[in-house]
Formats: sequence, structure tokens, C-alpha cells
Amino acid sequence: MGKQAALLVSALFFGLPAAAADTLALRPAQALGSTEIGAGYVRESVSNQPNAWTESHVELLHKFGDRKLVIARITGTERFGLHDNTVSVSGYYPLAKDTTLYAEAAASDTHRVLPRDRVHLQLAQTLGAGWVVSAGLKRVRYDTTTVDTADLTLERYFADIRAAFTALPSRSSTAGSAASYRAQLGYYYANENNVQLVVASGEEVDQPIAAGIIVKTDVRSTAVYGRHWFARDWAFTYAIGRTRQGPSTREAAGVGLRYRF
Repeated sequence: MGKQAALLVSALFFGLPAAAADTLALRPAQALGSTEIGAGYVRESVSNQPNAWTESHVELLHKFGDRKLVIARITGTERFGLHDNTVSVSGYYPLAKDTTLYAEAAASDTHRVLPRDRVHLQLAQTLGAGWVVSAGLKRVRYDTTTVDTADLTLERYFADIRAAFTALPSRSSTAGSAASYRAQLGYYYANENNVQLVVASGEEVDQPIAAGIIVKTDVRSTAVYGRHWFARDWAFTYAIGRTRQGPSTREAAGVGLRYRF
């Protein structure tokens, strides 16, 4: 899969804010088939909420070959004093030598705060000389609104560095249109490890400010997250981030553990 196709696991892994969330490298392909299991926990303090937001998850990843993998995840969250469960399935598949499809589907049986369901499709195209362009569409359905978001990314790889810029125009059926922008810088070291810096700003219409309330809000966020393999088949993951959304400020920290067999 390489670095480019590797980027979705970590931001999802830590439930980082949508404006900050991108992907984080999977372990580079060394075998045609492998399986990983992982678990993680993230806690966010919220300036105008008495209780912290928390998220925990378990995940199963199976790689069938280069750019061929499936990820299944079960997530539990606590926000605004309400609990939600979400089940998601995602995967990558090569459509051509330089073209990769990413697809994700998720659903919540509780959806008190989180979406009822979401679907995301994305195509990534390698252009050569380290350049990659990708474009996708995501539809998220809440009980009170539907949000459609496009993602347009241009990225460049050089040596052990990845730089990327993403535009995220979105529209809610009740809150109108918005757009946010994300810049990301990643460093890959010792072949299997990486650390990512993400800065994002703009407006969003897909993040609840309270249970059942979706409005357009200004968002500014910064996050650092990464993965480090400390043994042949064991890795830990980490994340810290700060998001200013409308009148509130959230500070997040997360840790996780993964095992490959």
C-alpha cells in the first residue's frame, strides 16, 4: 500500500476532530498477507462541558496483499453525557497500477450524538515524481440532517517526508454550506514508524455542538499523532490535539496498542 494509501487508520484510531483527522501510515507491506488487532482510548476535555468526552475502540485489520486490506471497527463514545456505539467496515483496493479505491461504511444503533450512518468513497491517483492526488465524497446522516462533504487532496512525497493539503467543502441539509482546509506534514522513520502534524481551519457543518444540534461553526485545530513499532509485532499509537470549535475548546490525548500476526 505504501505511505499514501496508509493514511486512514490513525486519525480514526483516535477520533480526532474532523478538521484535523486524516490518515496515518499502516505498517509498510512486507508480506502478502497479515492481520492486526488493535485497541485504543482517547479523552477530550471540553471547556464548556462538565464531563470529558471519551472514545474507546477495538479493531481488526487484514491485509490480503499490496493495497488490498479490510478494516472492521467497533467504537464506543461518551459525549454530552450520552453513550453511542458505532460499527464500521472500510478497505482499500487497487483499481489500476496507480489508482487505489478507498471505501467505508458505518452505522450506529444508538446515534444519540454521533451519526446514524455514513458512507465514504475516495479515489487516489499516483502521478509520478512523488505526487499523489485524491478525491472523495462522504455522506453522513444524523436524525435531524444530512451532511455531504467532498475531500480534495494534493500530496507530495520526498525522502521520508509527506506534505499534503486538503480542501473539504461540505453542505448540510439544515445548516447550509461550509469549507475547511487542512495541511499535514508527516515524517516516516526506521521504515515502519511515523509521526504526523496536522493543522486545520475553516467552517464545519458536520460536528454536533450538542446532542441533536448541527450548526455551522468556525473550527481551528492542531494535532500530533503517530505510531511506533517497539517490537517485531507490537506497536503503540499516540495522539494529542487541540480544537477550537465555536464557543468551546477541546483538548484531546489518546493511546493505543496494536499486535500483528
